[in-house]
Amino acid sequence: MQKTNATCCALVVLGLVAVHAVGVAHAQLAPEALAKAQENFKSANAGGSGALSAAEFKAFIDLNAGAGIGRAPKIKANNAYDRAFSHVDANKDGKITWEEYVAAQ
Repeated sequence: MQKTNATCCALVVLGLVAVHAVGVAHAQLAPEALAKAQENFKSANAGGSGALSAAEFKAFIDLNAGAGIGRAPKIKANNAYDRAFSHVDANKDGKITWEEYVAAQ
């Protein structure tokens, strides 16, 4: 009976590791999606400052949602722009840089 319990525990641990690995892979953008997101970032950055304001971030999310990139479709569908902005703006300076966006992925 102890051998069966040990086997079950090992299988549970392996299953959890597999689920975590899938979650980590899902959280990262494919190179093509990342390239498109960078193009969208530049397009949304109307002022050319290299950082997105809240309004520019909304435009960026809308562009990404249209391309099916990352969590953008869900953010747009739930009108969660402010929450997403707050999450991505790591240094809380009211602007989102490309680096902050990539780090949030």
